[in-house]
Amino acid sequence: MPEIEPILSIKGLHKSFGHLEVLKDINLEVHLREMIVIIGPSGSGKSTLLRCVNGLEQPSAGTVVFAGIDLTGPGVNINRVRKDIGMVFQAFNLYPHMTALGNVTLALGRVMKMSKKEAVERARAALDEVGLNDKIDVYPNQLSGGQQ
Repeated sequence: MPEIEPILSIKGLHKSFGHLEVLKDINLEVHLREMIVIIGPSGSGKSTLLRCVNGLEQPSAGTVVFAGIDLTGPGVNINRVRKDIGMVFQAFNLYPHMTALGNVTLALGRVMKMSKKEAVERARAALDEVGLNDKIDVYPNQLSGGQQ
């Protein structure tokens, strides 16, 4: 049986900030519909790894290939690729004047250019998937930290 290509392939990834080497020879493959968890103590490089995958940090060495596109290669339209990479930051900013549904649909409409109807359907499905279907009309200050 032919081997299925990973959706994300990281090979020999290094990232340094001056003399501080944060990522040292990271190798990782993630296949479509596979879920992985990255755990470690504060300062161990988890967020830096994710930032390298999303193009928010330029790796010092190594490659990051997403959906067959080498994100570390020359001439990559990283903004186009980011449309297909979801990322939630530790210190995120929700719009306090918008409900949970409004916060989720915002990027779907503006970045993904979905119709309002399609964005609402997709956002409702996503909120339901994470157990927040009863919080659709709730504002961020009414949600717990984990729910936010």
